[in-house]
Amino acid sequence: MSTFTAAELDYLRGQHLARLATIGPGGAPQVRPVGFLVDAETGTIDIPGLSNPDTQKWRNVERDGRVSLVVDDVVAEPRQPRALEIRGTAEVLPDEHPVAAFPGVAPGVIRIHPRRILAYGIEADGPGNRTVGS
Repeated sequence: MSTFTAAELDYLRGQHLARLATIGPGGAPQVRPVGFLVDAETGTIDIPGLSNPDTQKWRNVERDGRVSLVVDDVVAEPRQPRALEIRGTAEVLPDEHPVAAFPGVAPGVIRIHPRRILAYGIEADGPGNRTVGS
């Protein structure tokens, strides 16, 4: 099985905003809204930015790569919350420059390697919550 199901990939590709949780310098969680790109072939999530290497989230990942990314929304009719939480390890790639990202994006990507996926409301018969990596 690949990292994401077809329904999860469709969901992720239709979303533009997520929240990235990293571990701050004092050990407390730090959460920031981020844009993201999903790579179906590698099963990774890239987080580009306007100035990623100068941000606290970048420094947090450099120090401790454990992260969680939440993508969620609510379908209006019938009212149905949907969410994917992607837990894993991240790395910083200062020279990576994703051409598919938003205008003005600068070099520097945080790449998430999923280890656990928690799915809610995405697909009725999907695999649900699962470990996808070691």
